[in-house]
Amino acid sequence: MKNHDRIQNQLSAYLDNELSPEQRTIVETHLSECHECTDMLADFQRNRQWIGALTHEAPPIAGTVLPQLADRGPVRRKLLPSFGELWDWVCRPAISGVGALAMVSLVLALVYFNLMMPSSEDTYTSDPLDFYLAVHAEDTTYNPLHSYTVADSLGTDTNIPDTTVEDNTAFLLEVHLGD
Repeated sequence: MKNHDRIQNQLSAYLDNELSPEQRTIVETHLSECHECTDMLADFQRNRQWIGALTHEAPPIAGTVLPQLADRGPVRRKLLPSFGELWDWVCRPAISGVGALAMVSLVLALVYFNLMMPSSEDTYTSDPLDFYLAVHAEDTTYNPLHSYTVADSLGTDTNIPDTTVEDNTAFLLEVHLGD
């Protein structure tokens, strides 16, 4: 059965005389014994004859195409391109290059600002009051006006009184936590 399938695959090559003499002898021996393969080869030959009968001659171009070409006249070549051709060759690539540069710049800016933004754990964006308390705590801790001295024009130090920041953290926590 394996030999039968292999021979069936070689029938088209046998019909086209593409097999070696040894393979051709094997196929002919098999064809003398197998009626199925003989019928398949006959079908291939019949199909080849039908396809050969379908060929037709190409129409003559001397009577149809050549007079149409003569009616068009000589082909003139332009020395300068038209505005549309100039637009296609020069301006369109330049504009697309500018657009590509703008897109790359936008992507880089988004990546940069995404990397520079603090994480959500640092900003307390989940609750506005938490954010306010965090900013207030930073402001009271790092107050630059807490102990500020200014040198006067004579070179002596004049102390500016300490600015007192009212500590209302307990009140804000009480409002936030609802106690």
